Amino acid sequence: MKSEVTKEAPMKSTRLILNSLFCVALLGSTAMAQATRTFVATTGNDANPCSHPDPCRTLQGALNATGAGGEVVVLDSGGFGSNVTIDKSVSIIASPGVFAGLTVLAGHGIDINAGASDTVLLRGLTISAHGGNDGIVYNTGGTLRIENCAVHGFSQHGGIVFLGAGHLEIKDSSVSDNAFAVAIEGPQAESASASLERVLFDGNFDALLVGDGAKATVRDSVASHNTDAFQAFSRTSAASELTLENCLASSNSGSGIFVDTSSTGPATIRLSNSTVTNNGIGLRAIGPSSHILSRGNNTVEGNTTETSGTIGAYSAR
Repeated sequence: MKSEVTKEAPMKSTRLILNSLFCVALLGSTAMAQATRTFVATTGNDANPCSHPDPCRTLQGALNATGAGGEVVVLDSGGFGSNVTIDKSVSIIASPGVFAGLTVLAGHGIDINAGASDTVLLRGLTISAHGGNDGIVYNTGGTLRIENCAVHGFSQHGGIVFLGAGHLEIKDSSVSDNAFAVAIEGPQAESASASLERVLFDGNFDALLVGDGAKATVRDSVASHNTDAFQAFSRTSAASELTLENCLASSNSGSGIFVDTSSTGPATIRLSNSTVTNNGIGLRAIGPSSHILSRGNNTVEGNTTETSGTIGAYSAR
């Protein structure tokens, strides 16, 4: 009996040590995978744990180390990669005064393929085209919030492309020098909604496109020096709706406000307390199911052609 006890004791000790080492390794791995806050800096390295004292170098490197619902914080000014893929709820945040650049050489700058209940927040980013297809592409998710961002230079493609169901919010941002600035459209757009506030659309071919059953509201925003500014259309039987409140469409070579249903489904733009001036055509409606409705408190003056097509009215309730 004595020899059996003596023989079994080392085996128990070995098992305890191995179990302890396994638990430590598991806890360490879980902590790394579930970091709620990670950091990037120009002095960082993606081989780092992406902590504040040891930050990563690229946004994608930090995202890979961030758990769902976490956030990536930009510590200093610089460029932080070329492409980012997001597949979970997450926030990417640069504070005021910090330049957080993403230089897109090919593909999409930020590609979002999140879950139906996920929220993605992008704050304080500058996304620039040096090649590339689109700035931000939302394919799937719950809500995309874009705040204090600049997206520019995608002259062959789009600045912000919202293709799925869900909700888009853009605030205090500029989208300039793109083939189209913001497009809310696509096969799932019947369930899409959007709210835009204090957004500058400048120098694009098309500024804002709302189509395929999407519903959007824009307030306190400016579309200038584009070809066509605020537009609604539908390629399906679902009705698209765009409401403009206290907006300016100015110096656009084509149309300031444009609804086109010449070969598509119904679309409506409601216009209140807004100014449409110095455009090729101020208000333009094409097709039997196109509706531009004015609340009667707008300024539509100084355009080469003030209105084209039927312009209706609506009253405050």
